[in-house]
Parts: sequence; structure tokens; C-alpha cells
Amino acid sequence: MHKILIRIFSLLFGDFNGVQIFIYPMTLFYWIDTESFLWASTGLLSSQRYFFPLVVFLLAFIFMAFLVMKNHCALYSDVWPHPPAEKRSFNLTVIGLHKLLLIILFAVGMIYLVSAFLNYFYGIALPLRVIYLMLARIVCVLMILGYAIRNSWTRPRREKGLDITRASALVRKDFRERRGRYLLHAVVYALLAFIFSAFYNLIVLNVFYLIFSIVGVSPNLYLAVTSGFPALFYDIMVICVALMLSNLLFSPLVKLGVDLSERLHPLRNQPMEEAPGGEAD
Repeated sequence: MHKILIRIFSLLFGDFNGVQIFIYPMTLFYWIDTESFLWASTGLLSSQRYFFPLVVFLLAFIFMAFLVMKNHCALYSDVWPHPPAEKRSFNLTVIGLHKLLLIILFAVGMIYLVSAFLNYFYGIALPLRVIYLMLARIVCVLMILGYAIRNSWTRPRREKGLDITRASALVRKDFRERRGRYLLHAVVYALLAFIFSAFYNLIVLNVFYLIFSIVGVSPNLYLAVTSGFPALFYDIMVICVALMLSNLLFSPLVKLGVDLSERLHPLRNQPMEEAPGGEAD
């Protein structure tokens, strides 16, 4: 059962899966009924706008949980019980995620302060909603790809029993000696993520639409107008279900992209070095 769960989670959260919804949001919103989305979003930005900060918090929480699950899939093997090095790697990664979140929140606050300063003293009103939305998409894409590439680079050494700290130290050392191979792999990995996301977006908007039209089945999930906490949490759950559907159908392309990029992996067919201080327990 444990191995089955690990593989299911890897299918839904593994590698760069999930990046497609930030590059092409329609791969997420395709599964949500347009009219219900308009009603819900209109209410959230008008009469129910006091729920908006809570919605932002919940979406940020879901994204952090999503990243935790992605790293869980990457850092834990299907061996039970998990070796201490894997547990240590996961714990350190979760701590690092929270540190990164604090930095992002600080940056968001600084942008707001700069906007308020410019508006008060110079009458310059920055489009904060547009700026925040664009930055959120960029940051989410960078975080997903960044952790995916890091986990890919450290995987060969983690499979030898090293934890993420020692594996990363060896990767940094090797990176200085073979910078070109690492950068080539990272560029190809990211490029494949963008290419397959674009291809998946075309499939969702055309092929799936045609199939569902022929079958006469609507794949749409319906949002509720945000009239209270139950409706709000229901809408958040609907978005999570839409994310799972998008990731599930995107997973074959993710697998193909990872397999292609592995051919350029900088540590492919390379002998593993010993970490300073020996292997992890």
C-alpha cells in the first residue's frame, strides 16, 4: 500500500508537474465552469471582498502544501521505514520552504510600501493587483522548476545514502568544475517544461473539448458564490480537484520530458564521490 501511495503521489506531484497551471492558467480553469467562476470572482471582488485576504492565504497555503508534497515524492523512496537520511532531507527542505516563504512575504510587503510611497508623495498609482498576480506566477514557476532541478541533480547521491545537505554540497563542488553540463541540463529541463505545457494547453483547449463535445459530457466543476466560510472552503476544494485533474492528465508529458532531460543529466554515468565526513546514517 505504501508503494502504491508513493507512486500515485509521484504521478500527481512529481518533477515539474503543476507548472502548467501557472504558465497556462486555462489548463486549470478549463475544468471550472466559466459562469460560476465569474459569479464567484465578482462577488469576491465586490460585496464579499472581506474574504479576499483569506482566499489569498488559503491559496498560498495550498501552494506550499503542493511544494511539500512534490519534495516528499522526490526525497522519499518506496522503502519502508524511510532511512534517516531521507527523513532529514525532507525536514530540511520543509524548513527551507518556510524560510523562502518569509523572504517572499517580505518582498510583497516592500512592494506595497513602495507603492504607497509613490502614491502618497508623487501621485503615482501602481497596478498592485497586476504586479502581484504576475509576480506570483513567476515565483511559482521558478519554485517548481528550481526544486525539481535541485532534486534531479542531487538524486544520484541521495540514492547512495547521502542526505540533501551533503548531496547539495557535492553538487555545488561538481558544478564549479562542470558548469556547462549542469546549465545545459537545467535549460533543457525548463525548456521541455514550457514546451510540454504549451502542448498540453493546446490539447486541453482543443482535443479534450472536441472529445467531451462528441461524448456529450461536461467536465466542468462548479464554484459557489462566496457567501460564507462553507462556500469559500468548497470553492477552494473545487480548485484543488481541478488541479489534480490537470496534473493527472499532464503526468504522461511530465514523464516524457523528464526521460528526455535525463539523457543530459550532468551525473549520468559518472562515478559518485564520497561526501565530506562520510555518508549519511
